[in-house]
Amino acid sequence: MASVDEGPTLGAGASRPASLVAGLGVGGGLALVAVAEGTVAGVGVTAAAGAGLGLAVLGNTRDGPAWTAAVSVLSPVVALAGVAGVVLLADHRGAATLARPLALLPALALALGTGLAAFGATGTLGDGIGEGAVSRTWRTASATAAVVGVAFGALAVTRFDALDSLPVPPVEFGAPLDPFLAPTAPTVGLASFATLVVAAALAGRAALSALPVVELTHRRRREAVRAAVARVDATLLATVKYGVLVAFVSVLTVVPPVREALPVVALAGLVASSALRGALLALAAVAGGVALAGRLLQAAAGETAATLGHVLPLTAGGVGVVVAAVGGGGVVRALVAGLPPTVRSVATSLLDALSPTGLALGVTLVALTALTTLLTVLVVAGGVGLLPTRGSSGTLAGTGLGAAAVLLGVDGASSLVVFTLVGLAVVAWDVSDQGVGARADLGPRSAARIETVHAVASVGVAALGVAAAWAVAGLVGAIAHPGGALVGAVVAVAGSVILLGLLRG
Repeated sequence: MASVDEGPTLGAGASRPASLVAGLGVGGGLALVAVAEGTVAGVGVTAAAGAGLGLAVLGNTRDGPAWTAAVSVLSPVVALAGVAGVVLLADHRGAATLARPLALLPALALALGTGLAAFGATGTLGDGIGEGAVSRTWRTASATAAVVGVAFGALAVTRFDALDSLPVPPVEFGAPLDPFLAPTAPTVGLASFATLVVAAALAGRAALSALPVVELTHRRRREAVRAAVARVDATLLATVKYGVLVAFVSVLTVVPPVREALPVVALAGLVASSALRGALLALAAVAGGVALAGRLLQAAAGETAATLGHVLPLTAGGVGVVVAAVGGGGVVRALVAGLPPTVRSVATSLLDALSPTGLALGVTLVALTALTTLLTVLVVAGGVGLLPTRGSSGTLAGTGLGAAAVLLGVDGASSLVVFTLVGLAVVAWDVSDQGVGARADLGPRSAARIETVHAVASVGVAALGVAAAWAVAGLVGAIAHPGGALVGAVVAVAGSVILLGLLRG
C-alpha cells in the first residue's frame, strides 16, 4: 500500500469510507442514468472505459516496467471501449450517422459525463489521481498511438490501389511519383535521381540519430560503435552535400550549351532503372518512418539514457494491437457486420479498402488519438488550476454525474431522476474532498472513523435535499409552461449549488 506521505497530488489520499461512499454513489448514479436513458449497454461500456482509464492512471502512480507495460496494454482497450460506448449511445439516440456530425454531440456529451464519473470514482480507490500520473498515462497512450500509427501507415502505403475504391474524389497517387520512378526527360531523370539519393541519405541520418545504437551496445564496445556511427553519419552527410550539388548541375542541363557539353543522355540512362529508384524511395520511406517512430517514442519515454528500459514497456500495448489486428480478421468482420446500419456501409467500404487488419489499426489509432486528447485536457486543466489541488477524483466524479443530470434534464427526464443524480454527484464530491482533508490531517485510522460519520450525514442531507427539491419541482411543473424543456436542467444546476451549500455549511 502506498504511503500517505508521498506529497500533495491531485486527488491524493481519500479515506476508505469516503472512497466506498463515492464509489457506491457513482455506481448508483450510473445505473440510474442507464435506466433513464434506456440503454444499459451504452452507459455500461462507457462507464467501463472510464473505470479502466482510472485504473491506468492509478497504475502509473507505481514505478516499474511491469506497471508501465500493463498500462500500455490497457490504453488501447480503454480507448476502443470509449469509442464503442459513444457508438452505442448514438445508435440508441438515432444519431449514429456520419452525415449529421452535430447530432452526435448529445451522445458524446453523455458518454463523457458517464466516463468522467466512473474515472473519478475509480481514482478514489488508491492514493488518488495525481497530475504526474495523468501525464505519464498521456505519454503511454502517445507511445502506443505512435506504434499503431507507424503500422497503419506502412499498411496504407501498400493499399493505395484499394483506396481508390472508396467513395471519395479520385486521387491519382502515382502521378506525383512519376518524375522520380519513370522520368521521361534526361534532365528530369538526373535531377530526380539525385533528389532520391539526398532524401535517402537524410532519412538515414535521421534514423541513425533516433535509434539508440550506442546505448544498446555492450559497454566494452561502446566507443568503437560510437566511432563507427560517427563515420556513417559523416558519409551520409557528404552524400547529401554531393547529391545537392549533382541535382543543381542536373537542373542546369536544360540549357542547350550545357546539355551539349555533358553526356546527359548517357548519364540519365545509367540511373534510369525503375527498380533502383524504387529501392531508394522505399529506403527513404522506411528510414523516415523509423526516425519518426524513434523520435515519438523518445519524446514519450524521455531522454535516451535508459531508452530501452522505457521503450519496451511503453510499446507493449502498440505491439499487442498490431498482433491482434493481424490475427483477428474474422473478429473484425463480425464486428463490422454488427454495426448500426447507418455506419455499416462506410465501415464495409473501409474494410474492403484497408483489409481487416488495416481497419482495426485505423480505428484503434483514431480511438487512441481521442484518448490522448482527453488526457491532454486533464493535464492542462490541472496545470492552469481548473482542478483543485486535492480531492480531484471526487471533483471529476461529481462533475460527470452532474453533467449527466443536466443532459437528462434537457431531454425531459423525470425530475426525481435528475435531482437524485444531482444529490449523488454532490455527495461524491463532498465526501471525497472531506476524506482527503481528514486523512491528510489525522491519518488513515482517525480519518476513517470521522469520515464514516461525515458520510452518513452527507447522504442524509442529500436525501432530504432531493426530497425537498422534488417537491418544489413538482410545484414548479404544475404552474410552469408545459413546453419548458430546460426546466429540469436549470433546476438541476440550481439544486446542486444549494445542496452543496448545505453540505459545506
